[in-house]
Amino acid sequence: MLRGHYRKSLLTFLIFASLPGLIVGGVLYIVSKNQIETELQQVHDEQFVQTVETMDEQFSYLEQSMAHWAFDPQFTENLKNLDFANNYQEIHEIYRTLLVMEGSNPLIGRVELYLREPASVVFTPDRYDRLTPERSEPYQALLSAEKSLYWSGGNGTVMLVHKIHSLGGADPFGALVLYLEKEKVLQLVQTLTPYNQGTSFLYDASKGQWLYTISEGNAPSKLDAVIMEEILRTEKSAETFLLDWESNRYSVTHGSFARMGVEWHYASAAPLTSITAPVIFLSKMILYTSGGLLLLAAVGSWFVSRRLYSPIDRLMKLAGVVKPEAGAERAARNEFELIETHWNHLSRESQILQRRLDEQLPQLREGFLMQLLHGYMYAYTDDELINRIESFGGEARDRRFCIVLIQLLGFSKLEGRFSDGDEGLVTFAAANMVEEIVATFPIRADVVNFQDLSLGLLVAIPSRMSREQFEEAVYRASEELLASIERYLKLQAVICIGRTTASIKSVPVLFEEAKLAAGFRHAGEGNLIIDIEKMDDAGRDHAPDYPFDLERQTLRAVRVGNADEAVAGVRAFVQAFAEAGVKEGALKQGMLHLLGSLLRVVLQSGLNAQQVYEGANLYEQLLHVRESDALPDWFDRKVIRPFIRELSQKQNAQMRQTIEKAAELLRESYRSDISLDSCADRLKISPFILSKMFKEIVGVNFIDYLTDIRLEKARELLRDTDLKISEVAESVGYQHSYFNRLFKKKEGVTPTHYREISRTGG
Repeated sequence: MLRGHYRKSLLTFLIFASLPGLIVGGVLYIVSKNQIETELQQVHDEQFVQTVETMDEQFSYLEQSMAHWAFDPQFTENLKNLDFANNYQEIHEIYRTLLVMEGSNPLIGRVELYLREPASVVFTPDRYDRLTPERSEPYQALLSAEKSLYWSGGNGTVMLVHKIHSLGGADPFGALVLYLEKEKVLQLVQTLTPYNQGTSFLYDASKGQWLYTISEGNAPSKLDAVIMEEILRTEKSAETFLLDWESNRYSVTHGSFARMGVEWHYASAAPLTSITAPVIFLSKMILYTSGGLLLLAAVGSWFVSRRLYSPIDRLMKLAGVVKPEAGAERAARNEFELIETHWNHLSRESQILQRRLDEQLPQLREGFLMQLLHGYMYAYTDDELINRIESFGGEARDRRFCIVLIQLLGFSKLEGRFSDGDEGLVTFAAANMVEEIVATFPIRADVVNFQDLSLGLLVAIPSRMSREQFEEAVYRASEELLASIERYLKLQAVICIGRTTASIKSVPVLFEEAKLAAGFRHAGEGNLIIDIEKMDDAGRDHAPDYPFDLERQTLRAVRVGNADEAVAGVRAFVQAFAEAGVKEGALKQGMLHLLGSLLRVVLQSGLNAQQVYEGANLYEQLLHVRESDALPDWFDRKVIRPFIRELSQKQNAQMRQTIEKAAELLRESYRSDISLDSCADRLKISPFILSKMFKEIVGVNFIDYLTDIRLEKARELLRDTDLKISEVAESVGYQHSYFNRLFKKKEGVTPTHYREISRTGG
């Protein structure tokens, strides 16, 4: 009886639950089909218009960018006098500019610079090629066009060309050629139709060429040709019409826009079945589902009634209790008591887990804030980010947000107290001080430890608090923090107070702005509080005079291998900027320029900079050196010493080879009147350097080595031949009288006596 009641109740419930579905499905299928079809088609048209506007803006931006790039000071008539063998810096700048152009827009596939003069050559971002007459013909054709800036190409290869003229000249001598990235443009064209079926394309009406189509292989399909024929026949600039083709009806939307004097047509065709298919499918699914529920109701009621008791039964089995046969009331009471006991046990475990979660919550919150400040949460909305903050115990609703950046200074001066690698320890100590101080804030602030002598504060300002009240609180806390850091850590700090925002998604931008603003600290300046909203542009530095003389002295010392003099030059370089009273940002720019000059010396010396510095990114490392006093030591350890050490090893190997060639030359030419100057001239080396290195490597000076060779040969001739003494002297390059004196001085006997002794064995 009880189960029959369950079946009837369930059957009634299922029938009434199915009726709304049947009604809704019928209404959607019968009444709303046409209305929804119209609205969906309107949405399609609106999306089409927005996509076309985006395409037009993209192509217009490329044209404006090309016009701007073509007037770059590098692309003037000076290119006609470009020396490919010696003008390495100019060629490198061309590479760099082309690389910047190529990466400035995702629609750009490749950028080339073609020069007809001084030679037919084409530049790419990583090389240049001299062109044969056959290969240069396509580029020559580009120069023959009437316009200076125009679009060219077709069938998936479209380029934007800007001819380069001489000043006041009519004939161009080169051209900038920008090739569109085929895949990217096809993706943009694909967005014209949001459905898998249908087609979309771009067509150059002035040249009768297909530019891009989403058909396979970028080849126009029969549908594309039919649509384009209908567009050209109607001669309307923009409209939507219906096209019946191969038993299908398509909604075609098309238009055109002018591109540098040429007219490009665009079109999108979507089958009406693709627009209405979701509505029809949904309606049928509702009808089928509701009908199926009615059929299953009778069968389901039978089986479901047998399982109504199953939740309690499963709970009892989980509790480990078997229901007794008698005493049902007492058993039921015991069952629920046992379930209650089990529930209490689970509650205690839940509390333990919650306590553990609370212990880990600060680390989780700091990790989340770290990702937020670095912009890794860009995909989340403001509400989602606010919910995340509140889940970590923060307050974010009806709040404005501000970033406070703290950078510790003077770590390099703490020798004896801390060593390299203790930056994280010092930052941790400072973070504890900050947390103690911000705990007294009238507002909520979360501390983020970056482990690199810098900290961040994400301050949530209540909407009721004015800017003046906030500034008073944050300035008071900043002054207290500066005093504590100087008293306990013996360090100084710069505190940068960022702008406020009502959008939590803007926090990464404010964080980057605060990091940049910290660079407006004067070089060598101590404790400082910077308020971005109070910064005055008039108070910023003008570019100081660059100390080129000190740079030349430093580079000269590096070239000759004098590390101490080079480091002194860097120290004087930094001092010159400090005396000029520049801010830290201007000092960093100067040091980056000096680093570039030193790396250029490395390249000129024939060494591989990647090998010398083991692939390190020196520019990034230099940007992380915040203290001006630490800059000379960084240049000494990271740049100058490794280069001089590698250069010395290379020069020693080269000089050893040169000395070996000199010794071989002496052994071959000892009979002639060879001298130190003539030998140095033949080896293309300075006589002074040859004499010095000969002594260091061989162990004797140049003249003594030559004398030993000649006397060794003279002893051989005296022992093994009957030549006269004068003939022996002449054979080894000496005059008779000088030979006698020299031989006696070196051997202790005259040449005649030596011959007698060597033959008699006496």
